[in-house]
Amino acid sequence: METVDEMAHVLLKGHLLIEEGLSAVLDQYVFHREHLEEARLTFAQKAHIARALCLRKNTLGEWELVFAINALRNNLAHKLNSPERSKRLAKVKDVYFREAAGFERVEEVKKESDTVVLFNACAHSAGFLSTFLADSRGFRQMVHAMDRQLNPNLPPFEL
Repeated sequence: METVDEMAHVLLKGHLLIEEGLSAVLDQYVFHREHLEEARLTFAQKAHIARALCLRKNTLGEWELVFAINALRNNLAHKLNSPERSKRLAKVKDVYFREAAGFERVEEVKKESDTVVLFNACAHSAGFLSTFLADSRGFRQMVHAMDRQLNPNLPPFEL
């Protein structure tokens, strides 16, 4: 406990931000969020459900990156110095560099420390989920417009 594992810190915070993104996406598809909260879904369950809700993004490699980050986080959560850690980190890096190929500055990121690469991989995943969230909000607005047409005499359902 005397030293701070910067990579673990980045991983835990990045994983949490990704999970919050997944939850925000799922919230757009349900009308009574409390029941979803009661389900106490795991990160992986949220990711699989969110992926199933994608109209055209379900085959993108970013999903592989989300699951690779989750596998690395799970490994860290159960063993601080696991021999699997380096293998799982290598997987995250491989998938991230494949999916970020052609992005500005990705060649510079390749020269950075594992912690910086992991930070960028988590940010890439969070950015992907942010675009999915925007699509999901548009879908929810269409559902609300349909509800107004189908139920004009009822009070509007809250967005």
